[in-house]
Amino acid sequence: MTKPCEGKTLSLVAEQLHCRAGERSLLHEVSLRLTPGEVHAVLGPNGAGKSTLLKALSGELRPQAGRVELNGQALDAMPPRERARHRAVLPQLDRLRFGFKAEQVVSMGRQPCLRHGPAREREIVLSALDAAGVRALAQRRYTTLSGGERARVQFARVLAQIWEPLPSGPRYLLLDEPTASLDLAHQHHLMTTARRFAANGVGVLAVLHDPNLALRYADRVSLLRDGRVLAGGTPTAVMDAAHLHRLYGIEVDIIQVPGQRGWIVPRTPGDTASD
Repeated sequence: MTKPCEGKTLSLVAEQLHCRAGERSLLHEVSLRLTPGEVHAVLGPNGAGKSTLLKALSGELRPQAGRVELNGQALDAMPPRERARHRAVLPQLDRLRFGFKAEQVVSMGRQPCLRHGPAREREIVLSALDAAGVRALAQRRYTTLSGGERARVQFARVLAQIWEPLPSGPRYLLLDEPTASLDLAHQHHLMTTARRFAANGVGVLAVLHDPNLALRYADRVSLLRDGRVLAGGTPTAVMDAAHLHRLYGIEVDIIQVPGQRGWIVPRTPGDTASD
């Protein structure tokens, strides 16, 4: 098994990334560090480059300039199986159209892992289904599930992929709009589960559209617009009315809630600022 380079910081790092599609710049001088044990949210309007950044961090897309390192190693130099043991990716789009049972879909996440006997492997798969709140769907055909149910099964799959700690370094969970098709309760269940994995040493990066989810669950936030990082830092430092106006082009109010970080409310035409 490949070992991380001694003296290197154990994290997932992107430095000065440039990505292009033809003549169009998708990312320009983007840097980001995902630290084990934290939830890092990426926010931005449509077309900001969020999914491109996640693809570069996962190794699916090779940037034209800049570098990505995973636990001190150049990501593009790592064997694909070793890379897959350390980071799991939940894509935005679900293209699976075969009639597998949900349990079989989750077991696909175990393919790159150091495998155990059948009993232990099934235990991990069922535990991942439990963690995602879809144990009751284990024997259902994937093609019969609703969009939200499929999203939760796919979340269980990536959890199964990084279920166990590795001696060669920390694990990472990369989630591209994981709450997009979920109802309110399941959005918070997924983010709570992501926080629980972070508490166990996993670095979690989540591309989100709801700034309130980022404000509530993230340890760090990066704001991305037009392929550039507009701001980065703690949620309360970064997600103020001025930054969010620059990010989305709308006025917002930050309502203070006792015991929480606040609540972001967009203004509609005719609204006046709250006290």
